[in-house]
Formats: sequence, C-alpha cells, structure tokens
Amino acid sequence: MQSERLFQAIKGNGGTAKLVLLPNESHGYIARESVLHTLAEMIEWADKYVKNRIVNKVIK
Repeated sequence: MQSERLFQAIKGNGGTAKLVLLPNESHGYIARESVLHTLAEMIEWADKYVKNRIVNKVIK
C-alpha cells in the first residue's frame, strides 16, 4: 500500500515513476526470478535517467 501511495504522489506531482508489483512476493523478495527482475528494473532506470545525464554533462 505504501508503494502505491508513493507512486501516486510522485506521478501526481509530475514526476517520473514506474510501479512494479511482483506476484507472490511481499516486502522482501525471495524468488530468484523476482530478485533478477528487480535488478534488471534498477539497471534499466539507471541507464535511462542517470548514465545519459552524466555523459551529457561531461560532453557539454
């Protein structure tokens, strides 16, 4: 419930957010697939929002 509220607050204030809810998991992830999925989401986010900004700032 807290994740959904945080997601709505970010989106409601014009921020960029993605909510990913994994089946059969609660607060901590146990299944290997869930852990790998979460890591892939984090890497994708960092590549999109952090990596490109750092490169662009160095070039300018």
